[in-house]
Amino acid sequence: MGESEVELKKSYIGIFSLNYFVQGINQSMFTTIIPIFLFYLIRPDPVDAGQIASMMSIILLPFGVKFIYGILSDKIGLKNLGRRKPWIIGPSIISGLIWILFPFVLTRTNAMSLVTILGVLIVIGVAMGDTAIDGLILDLYPKERLGRVQGICWGLRSVGIIAGGPLLVILILLTGGTTDIIFIGLGIAMMLFSFTTLIVKEKVKNIEINAVENLKVIFGKKKNWKVYVFSLFNAFCDGIVFVLVPLFILIQSGHVDATGATMDLIGDPTQEKLYIPQALIAFIIGLGVITGALIGGRIADLQSRKRSVIISFVLTTISFLLFIIPIIWPVLIIFSLILGASAGWRNSAFSAVIGQESQQYPEMDSTYYATCNSFTNLGSTIGLQLTSILIGILAGLQTFWIYAIIFLFLAIVMNIGLGTFFILDPKDYEVNIERNS
Repeated sequence: MGESEVELKKSYIGIFSLNYFVQGINQSMFTTIIPIFLFYLIRPDPVDAGQIASMMSIILLPFGVKFIYGILSDKIGLKNLGRRKPWIIGPSIISGLIWILFPFVLTRTNAMSLVTILGVLIVIGVAMGDTAIDGLILDLYPKERLGRVQGICWGLRSVGIIAGGPLLVILILLTGGTTDIIFIGLGIAMMLFSFTTLIVKEKVKNIEINAVENLKVIFGKKKNWKVYVFSLFNAFCDGIVFVLVPLFILIQSGHVDATGATMDLIGDPTQEKLYIPQALIAFIIGLGVITGALIGGRIADLQSRKRSVIISFVLTTISFLLFIIPIIWPVLIIFSLILGASAGWRNSAFSAVIGQESQQYPEMDSTYYATCNSFTNLGSTIGLQLTSILIGILAGLQTFWIYAIIFLFLAIVMNIGLGTFFILDPKDYEVNIERNS
């Protein structure tokens, strides 16, 4: 069966963005609420920064196999729902139910292990839904609009990150310091918002495709591995940006005590006294992300994708080097805004590049796009795990120098990542190569 054209209603972008928004809320939970939640739940035992980084790297592992979810949403569909919607709605329901279970199963003794296990299951659902939505966007929108549409979606995901932290903290304050309502509410929201995709009309495509042959092409072509290597480096530092940078600022501002790599609470503060600054930092980083995502997507579409990628990597490098400067913590807040902007810019430019690359494989565009994102998320997981190892090696140093060495390491790695971008052929990712040559 051939493709049928679909009217691109303005509401579609809103629906996609709404689901990206929920993804941002999920990220706020794992970066803003969960670390502080663990501080209080397992006390009086201290928390190790390396342990947090390692736990987050494990939780993110399901994002490293997004190509599998891409195959599922490319190959398997339901007659009444199409190819994509079953893989958006079903996994979102499962992840939502797990969030609802959170307050009923976590205890002081099982918290670290159970948060890791349940976090992995939640992320599997989020990653499946994310992959299917990516595929739906690729199905519907022409290449000339991909950067802007994906930039808007990334931006709304960042709104979830921005609004998520403060809103979740407000709910915690209104409920007298309990996080139970937060877990349950997020679970319900995930399930409800996924159903909004039922409004979107998909293009009709033949789902009886030869997945094996297409995978041979996707993984067999040498030029595709160049894209995968670039993808691996693209988000190498993102886990650190959203997990360890806020903790570093909390330490430098005196909200958290630290000896080497070990962190503990100062005195006996109430939960809101620690949630509030953590939410503020997440808000600032998220504000930077949405700004960078919108600018990066616009430059990628209207000027040059190559230019947008280069600027984003250079900005990321500069941002990490700024954190090496011994300076008062309010200035670190400004640096975190710049770092957030570099992350949003880098990811929207990257999305435009791989979105265009995926057009070479119309039968399995979602699988190719998801494969690139698999390597991206694998890079983020490796980044967190290597950082965890590095923290362990440097544990005997003063806390500031531990983080300074980590930031320098990340700046160097990002420059290596930029080098991998230059091996790609611009003809494969630029919309109008004549215009950009």
